[in-house]
This record gives sequence, C-alpha cells and structure tokens, in this order.
Amino acid sequence: MFLMATQTGDTLTIRAIPRPPPPGISIDSAHVGPPQVRLSTRQGTALVWLLRASDTVFVAASMPDTTPYWGDDFVLSLDIKGDGGPSPQHDDFQLYFRRVLDSSVVYRGRNGRWQPPQDDPDWRLGSDRAGGGWEVSTREEARGWSILVRLDPIWFVGEGGRPSRIAFRIYDDSPSGWYAWPPAHGSAPPTTVERTPALWGIAK
Repeated sequence: MFLMATQTGDTLTIRAIPRPPPPGISIDSAHVGPPQVRLSTRQGTALVWLLRASDTVFVAASMPDTTPYWGDDFVLSLDIKGDGGPSPQHDDFQLYFRRVLDSSVVYRGRNGRWQPPQDDPDWRLGSDRAGGGWEVSTREEARGWSILVRLDPIWFVGEGGRPSRIAFRIYDDSPSGWYAWPPAHGSAPPTTVERTPALWGIAK
C-alpha cells in the first residue's frame, strides 16, 4: 500500500479557508484547496483535508469506492493532549464513521483500549449526527463517497506546549483493504496506527 503525505513528515497544518465547506456538496480542491493527505487505495486515491473556517475545524475526505458497503469506514483518531501514549488513554478519541452513519461508534480511550459510550459494546450512533464538539455528514457520489466532520477547536488546543495528534484510517470492503495516515511501521498492519497514539501525526 502506497501512501504519500503532501507535507513534510507526519505534521499537518490546519489550513485557514474563508468560509466553511457546506455539507452535502462534493468535497474537492475546487472548493477547499489541495488536500494535505493522499492515500492510494485499490480503487484510486483518497484525499483528506484539515481546515479551519472562523471558529470551526473541518476534516473532509473523499474516497473512491464504487462498491458501496455499509461498513466502509473513515476513522478519525485524536489525542487532545498530544502526549502520544503507547495505547489509548482518557485524552484519546476515535470517531469511527461508517458509510452508513447509523452504524458509527465514537470511542474514548481507557486503560489502554477503546471504550464505547456507557461501556456498551452494542452502542451505535443511530439517527444522531452530532455529539460532544463534533458533527458529521456524508455524501454518496458516482465514484465513491465523501465525509465532512465539523469539530470544535478545543480538540486542537493541546496541552503543556504539545500540539494535538491526529490519524486517519480508511476501510474499503471490496476489494478489501485498510489504509492509514501516518503509515504503519515496517510490516505492521495499518490498523496498528489507530491503536497507538504515539504513531499519530501532529496537528497544528
């Protein structure tokens, strides 16, 4: 799996844009400028943007995928203190958005693993599209699907002089494949990254 980040190393700068990207439109460079991350998948190149408009941060992604499956997903991982631990802790969050948003889950780290809300393994987002400091929308397109996540800037304040950390992971059911930024080390699977905040990139 080939991966290329368009910025040096594993640091992403939140790029200011003049107005928020409206939900429901196609996410592309014509609307929000060039993507900061490009992920080569078996169906093409997925694009990811990290943006700020006024008092809101946006993560936008466009994924080439002409074989729709409810469990195709886009996973956004955030370490709000920026301490980059070896496993998920209380300051780490995983927004696990599936192509059918009703089946999505929002996790928080605890004791080295991801915990669902109320510690309920059956918890799902259902009809909700917003939670504590975030809001999400998706769009189906002829060549794939896109997602727009709106985030309160508190997610990116960091702590103790450390900026927040961030990671992305995409799953495409057919042909089956996982794709992560930053990339996993060596022969480790891409899913290693989302379980290891120390491997996440810097967001500033």
